[in-house]
Amino acid sequence: MEINLSPTFYTQVGTTSAQTMKLLPSSRRGQQKVAIGDQNGVLTCFGMKRGDVSIVFKTLPGEAISRLQLGGPADSPRDRIYVSSGAEVRGFARKGKQFLTFDTNLTEPISSMWVEGSSLFVCDRYAYNHYLDCKDTDYFLCSDRINDLICLPSDPGKEHSPILACQDCTLRVLRSSELLYEVEVAGPPLCVALNGSDGGEDGKELLYGTQNGKMGLVKLEAQEPTYRWDMLNERKYGGISCIATSDLSSDGVPDIIVGRDDGVLEVYSFEDADTPRLKFTHMFGESVTSVDGGIVGSSGSEEVVVATYSGRVHGLARESSVPQPISQEVQSKIEALKQEVEGLETRVLQSRERYQEAIRSTTDSQAVSALPLFSINDKFSLNQDEAWYTLAIEIQAPIDTIMLQSNVPVDLQEVDQSTAVVSYTPPDTERNNYLLTTFRCHDTNRMEVKVRSIEGQYGTLQAYITPRTEPKSCQVRQYQIKPLSLHQRVHSFDESRPCNLLRLTGPFSLGEAHSWVRYCLQGVPERPPAEDTATLHFHSTFVDSQLECTYKKGEAVFRSDNLSTISVLKEVLSKEATQRKIAVKISHELDESSVAHMLRLIYPRLEAQLMLAKNVQLTEALQEIKAHERDSSFLSPQCQFILENAELMQEELKQQPCMIERLYAIITDLYMDRASFKGQNVKDRVPMLLETLDNCDLNLLLQFFNST
Repeated sequence: MEINLSPTFYTQVGTTSAQTMKLLPSSRRGQQKVAIGDQNGVLTCFGMKRGDVSIVFKTLPGEAISRLQLGGPADSPRDRIYVSSGAEVRGFARKGKQFLTFDTNLTEPISSMWVEGSSLFVCDRYAYNHYLDCKDTDYFLCSDRINDLICLPSDPGKEHSPILACQDCTLRVLRSSELLYEVEVAGPPLCVALNGSDGGEDGKELLYGTQNGKMGLVKLEAQEPTYRWDMLNERKYGGISCIATSDLSSDGVPDIIVGRDDGVLEVYSFEDADTPRLKFTHMFGESVTSVDGGIVGSSGSEEVVVATYSGRVHGLARESSVPQPISQEVQSKIEALKQEVEGLETRVLQSRERYQEAIRSTTDSQAVSALPLFSINDKFSLNQDEAWYTLAIEIQAPIDTIMLQSNVPVDLQEVDQSTAVVSYTPPDTERNNYLLTTFRCHDTNRMEVKVRSIEGQYGTLQAYITPRTEPKSCQVRQYQIKPLSLHQRVHSFDESRPCNLLRLTGPFSLGEAHSWVRYCLQGVPERPPAEDTATLHFHSTFVDSQLECTYKKGEAVFRSDNLSTISVLKEVLSKEATQRKIAVKISHELDESSVAHMLRLIYPRLEAQLMLAKNVQLTEALQEIKAHERDSSFLSPQCQFILENAELMQEELKQQPCMIERLYAIITDLYMDRASFKGQNVKDRVPMLLETLDNCDLNLLLQFFNST
């Protein structure tokens, strides 16, 4: 059964961070209050009375609120509000009385928090701390960035089990200050939540949402995890920023509420299946930062409460089957509000005109134009399923223009929902200006574009963001495109594949080797590992090759089945060592079978792209034949298949621009790199290689490589 929910706007606060809104519990299924914190440092608690927003309390502005959690004494409702600002945690009663101000003395701002009885659990980017009655009890330093934190329910007197959701695609299960075990998940987990708000039947079930839009349920036993189910991101939506559970379908089984960073809200129900099924989807025009389920409106039924990046709070409740007539009192309120809005719009327009006249005045020497400050919520992340980078930019005010500039070649592709007008400027390679594109946006505060880079060519992508405000102002954001930008961090390495080896030795430290690896690859933490030797594994999202990096003081070893990856690392690392005036010795070991192995990996994709391009070329001619012939049954089955799927093929080709050229370039680079390691010059044979590729025959291609 589908769940039909109707959106209602509740109120507006300042811009919000992730997971900064909660619903306070109520007795006897009464209406619940909403607590929300914003980046202005204001904590607002409100409820609904007779269809109007009623403010319970509101704090003064201060440092931005980064996280909000509910807590309370053991065996009592979790009706106390805890907010983190910087390194400080404050506690408020449900009526607004502040009863706690605690400075954790952390060197970095708190990014995630959990409260359980008298225990306070906080994390900054890399460190986890546990405070019992405001006294430091446990500490754990994580090897990668911590995105979220939660604790499994425990009996009174027993130790808590904190769970850290980390950027390296793992959930780390702790006990006191020790790591029990790690749980590998399908992507970098951004948020975690207890299944059913209490962890399921035995309190050990955990929901997680990842940066690449996947979701799963895992049961965390005492010694090892049990994977219950996971869901792929088949609709190619954004990353999951928040998860909550609530019984919206009134069947006794909690439904899963999912909020995504591209503005999509989803509701999943279980029904009779073991895995959830999508029952409702709604698109907001901006990132969803917080979701929760409860009774807020006057309908008396469970609803979804949503907070977005700009601070708008919405409710989504079931639609009433019987239309409710609008009373005379409500109609009068609507008319009064309309008149008030019109009056405010007139006053704003008049004030804006006076302001413009003042700053343009040449006689008034005191006239000063102050540039408006605006916060930017941006993301530049690799989509491992499509080998694209997703660049998402969001501001509170409507976007006027966004200009992208890059000093390295990249491909751009707009998302389907984009309504921006795009202007391309021819590249100026002499000035290292390979990309200059302007997006003129219309009535939106969020822009998303896909970017694909070329491995081996590294530099900077810059975004110039201009909001639709007066006076005009612009902010610049920079995004690094790394030498091996399409490699994704993984936890496994296939030893059965043929591998090429690159070894660097010299007087460099572990920290310097770590900085080189981080310079070349994304997904590497800022801090070097605490161990004497570090090993990291990566997977190419584009050609399906793999890479292993093992480094320690004085030595770094890289193994890959792709010879071009070894070539890029050799060039970049030797250049970095020279700039730092470190004398390193570089040696390599080649496996000839790795070349044929890579060609077999790439060829199926190349063959599919060539066939797709050929079919699209035939589409126009076949459609013309069909238009002139009454009966097209004389066409071959393949031609009829092309006619039936013409639109799908054209759309697929549009979604992958320049794919054939990219695959040709990868095979050409592999051929050139192989010859370079052997000390051969094969530039004059490249045209023959391209002719061989046009023939689309793997055996001929292997023979060409073997003949050199």
